[in-house]
Amino acid sequence: MPLVRVGDVDVHYTLADYTDPWRSAPTVLLYHGFGRNLEFWRRWVPLLARDYRVLRIDARGCGGSSAPPPSVPYTVDALIEDVLAVIDRLGIERVHWGAEASGGHVGMALALERPERVASLTLCNTPFQLPASANDLFIPEEVERFGLGHWAAKTLERRLDIAKIDRGWVDWSIAEFAKVPPRIAIAQHEMIARANLLPRLGSITQPVLVMAGRDSKIAPQEQMTTMYRQLPHAKLVLFEGYGQGIAFTAPERCVAEMRAFLQSLPAAA
Repeated sequence: MPLVRVGDVDVHYTLADYTDPWRSAPTVLLYHGFGRNLEFWRRWVPLLARDYRVLRIDARGCGGSSAPPPSVPYTVDALIEDVLAVIDRLGIERVHWGAEASGGHVGMALALERPERVASLTLCNTPFQLPASANDLFIPEEVERFGLGHWAAKTLERRLDIAKIDRGWVDWSIAEFAKVPPRIAIAQHEMIARANLLPRLGSITQPVLVMAGRDSKIAPQEQMTTMYRQLPHAKLVLFEGYGQGIAFTAPERCVAEMRAFLQSLPAAA
């Protein structure tokens, strides 16, 4: 299992590359949201890997990445450090960042802190600030007692258009959430709940594709429109009849939109 050591944490990643070996292919980095792991991107990989090197990374404490010690704060800066360590190890100069939900916060923070390492951003249902209503069902004491899988099952209809996805995927996803250590889930959620990128959106100079389900309660249309207007170089695509979780319920359409967006960028991007 490919790992990169960063301080006290082993960061797990996978790289899929089916591009022509005589060509210099750009790298797409897919970064998951809260409590998930790189396997949630599985349906995206074959749709991208013929033309792009596809790098997926597990956030610390999720999937195959080890959890930091309890004494180490769970911060966006630490997640950025993990990503930079992986792409440095692989000799990757710049990435096209693809993210769903809170994974977009990490990408935007990296784009702000190290703009030379991010060529573009593609965001699926990423709010600049988590709406207060989205926190209603996250109760730390309940997560400590029953695990994150219990929360995932309880919040299904808020997070996903369950009628648009196979029930087997739903059951699998709940089982994956359940693998996250409760203290990591709580720390990660607290990190996300504190974030508000609105004041800094105007400083993101990279091209940004903002995608969302028009009916999402976690990434509401009003926030998506604000992001589109505040970001200097943005495109907004709203999916009619969809809510949260479009990366999973409409992966083919998301990738098609991402491909068209990337192909529209200057060759140097």
